[in-house]
Parts: sequence; structure tokens; C-alpha cells
Amino acid sequence: MINTSYFGSSITSQLSRDISNIRERIEKTSSEAVTGKAADPTAHLSGQIGKAMLTQQAVEAIDRDTSLLQLREARLDITQQSLERMQDNLAAISVRALDALSAGSPVEREALAGDARAQLDAALISLNARHGERFLFSGDATDKAPFGSSEAFLEDLRAIADAASDKADFDARMDAYFDSETGDFANSFYRGSKTSSDGDAVTGLDPAIASTLRNLGILSMAKPGDALDKFSTGQTLDIISNSADRLVQSDADLTQLRAATGILQGRVADGMKGLAQERLVLNNLLEGMTARDQYEAASELKSLEASLEASYMLTARLSQLTLMNFLR
Repeated sequence: MINTSYFGSSITSQLSRDISNIRERIEKTSSEAVTGKAADPTAHLSGQIGKAMLTQQAVEAIDRDTSLLQLREARLDITQQSLERMQDNLAAISVRALDALSAGSPVEREALAGDARAQLDAALISLNARHGERFLFSGDATDKAPFGSSEAFLEDLRAIADAASDKADFDARMDAYFDSETGDFANSFYRGSKTSSDGDAVTGLDPAIASTLRNLGILSMAKPGDALDKFSTGQTLDIISNSADRLVQSDADLTQLRAATGILQGRVADGMKGLAQERLVLNNLLEGMTARDQYEAASELKSLEASLEASYMLTARLSQLTLMNFLR
């Protein structure tokens, strides 16, 4: 005798499993029809899994290199902006110094000193620029601001003027102060490192920077009654005139320094562009490996939906069958 209860239950259970399987396939295929991507990339890749993994690793390596270049780009941009602000108005200050000397007016000298001091302040602030917690002009001592205040700097220069007997002695003492190896500028006022392991970095001891600060510092003392007035009038005016001329050269030196920084910026930009192109090629390759034909997926989806509908109808009919109906 046939156990109809068991027989019907077995068919119903199988249909239930089939329906569950079809529904899962419909969900996956529906996603593939919309996105054009394989829902299960690993299964879709099959024999290409090794190639896909190598391609993905190459993309990740490009992303790491791009991050490093973005970091270099940000630091170089800040360096360039700082040098630009430092260079602002140097030519105008040099011209104003020569005008003040021609006019021979104490008022003009005082105005010159004010302009030079303002630019000195701006220069030192710019040179203390940082990216994140990293000071950019401090060489390897990136945790230290490279320079102190303009007040401390001018205090040093006034002490030099006070100790000098005449212009020649003043010039000699200034040369000693700004000596890159033994001078107090490099070993006391500058608080960064003399070396830098970063090939992109500009330190505060760069000759263009030191020269600019030196000449701005001298011109900041140009007003009557300041430290330079201890010398004879002729010597004081010669010191101011020489500093104005040297400031023109400092301006040119800063232009060259900024041009060198600009070359580095260009190389970084080219590197980022090249990496972006490489990443695009690799991404297209990966997308091709995991792509699913949307027309094919849509056709399969229709077929699956039809199968699901048929399964539901069959299940409904089976649930109504009697043993007699089944044996006919």
C-alpha cells in the first residue's frame, strides 16, 4: 500500500527547496541585470581568480603611491606659498630704500623701516609654516618651529651694531653671524636641523632665505635713532644702500628657489597623472573580469520568474490532490 502522506510530503518538500533556490537565483540575477556586475565575483572569475588578485594588488599599490604623492603635493604647495609670501614686496621695499636715501628725509627712513619690519614679520611667520604637525622649513627637526620672533632676531642685529666700531666692522660681524656653519643665525636663532632627509624640503638655512632675512633685518633698523645711527651718517646710508641692493639679489634668489620647488611640483603632478591613468586601465580590466552581460541576465531573470510561477502553481495543485486524483 502506498503511503500517500509521505509521498506528497516528499514532493512538497522538494518543491519548497526548488522554490527557495529559484528565489535566491532571482535575487542574484536581478542585481546583475541592474548593475552589470557578477553578484558572486569569486564564482564568476573561476579560472581567472589568480589574475584578478594580482590586478587588485597592483591597484592597491597604485593607491599607496598616490597617497604618498598627494602628501608630497600638499607639502610642496605650502612651501611654495610660504616662499611667495616671503618674497612679496621685496622689490618695492628695495625701491623705497633708494627713494629714502635720495630724499634724505628722516620720515622716509622711518617709513622704510616700518615696511621692512612688516615684511620681516610676514617672512618669519611664513617660514614657520607646517603641514599637520610637521614644520616644513626645519629640516629633519620637523617637530620644532625653525625661527623665533622678529623681536629676538632684531635684538641680535642691534647687539652686532652696538659692538661694531664702524661699517666695515659691522659688515664683518654680520658675515660671521650669518655664517652657515659657525654663526649664531644657524646655531641659535634657527632652531631646526641643518640637514634634511626629505629631498623636497627647503630649510631655513637656504642662502636665499638667510640673505632675505639679513637684508630685511638691516632695513628694519633704518629709522633715525635706531642702532645704525651710531655710525657716521655716510656709513649708515651706505649700510642701508647696500642692503637695498642686496635685497634685489635676494628677490632673484628666491625666484630661483621657487622655480626649483615648482619643478618638483610639476614632477609630482605628472606622477599622479600617470598613476591615475594606470589605475583606470587596471580598473577597466577588473571590471571586465567581473562584468555580467545585462541582456543575458535579464533573459535569465525572465526564465527564472516563469519557473518560480510554475513551481508555485504546482505546489498549489499538489496541496489539493487526493490519493485518488494522484493514482488516476
